[in-house]
Amino acid sequence: MANNVNIKQKKTITAQQKVYEIIKERIIHGKVSDGLQLRQDDLAAEFGVSRIPVREALIQLDSEGLVKFYPYKGAVVSSLSPKEVWDIFDLRFILESTAIRSAADKITDDDFQKIEDIMLAQENEGELSPIERSNLNWDFHSSIYKLADRPKLYDIITSLHQSVDRYLRLYLKFGSNQKDSIESHRAILDSLKNGDIERAIDTLREHLYLAQEQIIHMLT
Repeated sequence: MANNVNIKQKKTITAQQKVYEIIKERIIHGKVSDGLQLRQDDLAAEFGVSRIPVREALIQLDSEGLVKFYPYKGAVVSSLSPKEVWDIFDLRFILESTAIRSAADKITDDDFQKIEDIMLAQENEGELSPIERSNLNWDFHSSIYKLADRPKLYDIITSLHQSVDRYLRLYLKFGSNQKDSIESHRAILDSLKNGDIERAIDTLREHLYLAQEQIIHMLT
């Protein structure tokens, strides 16, 4: 990992948290490849910290499924099998449909306008990068799920999303897939505006399972 980063402990953030955030950002944005060995000595030298906060950060990433520890090898960037992708998207649908039901009676006109603004950014994307497309995709979904006012549910959904985000970026880099994604978002938003929660959830199911199918296809 290039580009030395000097990290000093501050009252507002620990060295461990800073190391964790930087490594996590590299993984979910695809800046490091699956299976890459994360050497604690190298990371400690890069970040200007001891091995202790590095190890704590890697343990935290392991708990989120982004890193795995192996005997005699240490921590490596985890990769997902087709079966794991299948399980993640099945769980996502169950949890995200629950979030939509919880949010449906809480959405205000101001909320709809904010979500509409995200939709407009997606529909007028121009030459956005896969990262920007993925960010807008998550902005759309998360803007709805936050309204459920169920923090633990939201945190689990976010964690599941992050575990597949680097694969979603590959999925969204193709124009046709992006068009399908935008059309699904529009249908979900319109259904919520019309009070048709079941149609919104049916569209979410199709939306998630299309991504599930395409990502599994890429991995096989």
